[in-house]
Amino acid sequence: MICPELPTPGSPGSMAPGARQIQSIADLGIDVDTVDMRGIPKLKYLQVIPKIRRLVRQADVVHAHFGYCGWLAKLGVWGQRPAKPIVMSFMGDDLLGSPKNAEGDLEWFSRQMVRGNKRLANRYTQVIVKSPEMAQVIAPVACHVIPNGVDTTVFQPADRTFACSQLGWDPNELHVLFPGNPDNPRKGHALAQAAVQVAERQLGRDIRLVPLWGVAPDQVATYMNACQAMLMTSLIEGSPNVVKEAMACDLPVLGVPVGDVHQLLDGVSGCVCCQRDAQEMGQHLAQTLCSRQRAGGRQVIFERQLDLASVAKRVVAIYELALAAGEIRPTSKRSIQSKTARLSTGGDKMVAGRITGAQGVSRD
Repeated sequence: MICPELPTPGSPGSMAPGARQIQSIADLGIDVDTVDMRGIPKLKYLQVIPKIRRLVRQADVVHAHFGYCGWLAKLGVWGQRPAKPIVMSFMGDDLLGSPKNAEGDLEWFSRQMVRGNKRLANRYTQVIVKSPEMAQVIAPVACHVIPNGVDTTVFQPADRTFACSQLGWDPNELHVLFPGNPDNPRKGHALAQAAVQVAERQLGRDIRLVPLWGVAPDQVATYMNACQAMLMTSLIEGSPNVVKEAMACDLPVLGVPVGDVHQLLDGVSGCVCCQRDAQEMGQHLAQTLCSRQRAGGRQVIFERQLDLASVAKRVVAIYELALAAGEIRPTSKRSIQSKTARLSTGGDKMVAGRITGAQGVSRD
């Protein structure tokens, strides 16, 4: 695994869902080691190349998470024989770009990164994207749409009063979750604020808009259970894990058409698909807060197989396809089919990549 920097207690970051996915793959019996991008900014990418090249020699499959990690993977396998297959997981803004303002204009460097990733997309053995929108960006390159899964043992409904007491909040106040950094133009904080103001006027009481930013991964579920609703107003997303995590907590989610959010919320009781309009979203928010009802997202997560274990099995199937492409024989003398049979019954391990350095336990 090659991925962005994984969470640490002092730096929660945004890779907690990805870290959980890596662990869920290991839980299936896959021998997984990870190189994540920690170290001196800019220099850290050059510093890890020798380590990657050394460890690639004993890997069966290299799995890169996020566009620039795919570039490192290509450097890592370059010139090595036998050739090692690369599974590339694009995460979101590596194909969709990063806005520099609330109008959605993309940063210059982000535009160049997207161009580079699109050109390289057909150079990987297998490609995974998080949403149909991302698949369209790299068409006609074949790819698999596999969103990150949700850890339903961590994200589950809990008593709101108890959750508020853990955070030191007044349970009689209204709390609405905003998933992201308010200062990041991509997250659409201005729209969320405007929607809250509409709901406040309609309800005649204050609403606290709580940013989910700089929060330790093990506290995210507590924030979700302490709030009465969540607003997803981003300008660009792939398949935002925070929406699936909120669904697993049965937290009502109101979301604009971004990434696969409307597909996720479609048919989920207590959740609302909104347009990018403050008046409409604010009215729906007021109705949601008045109802004081839990949403029905948790059941939908299981029905659509968006839990960690189900998604991990789909990713392992992509590893099988990469190996079957003929670029590499498994390190074991057993056949791929034999390994797969043992994997499904919890038997022998299948080695899917040995790359060291993981220090955290995932990016939207």
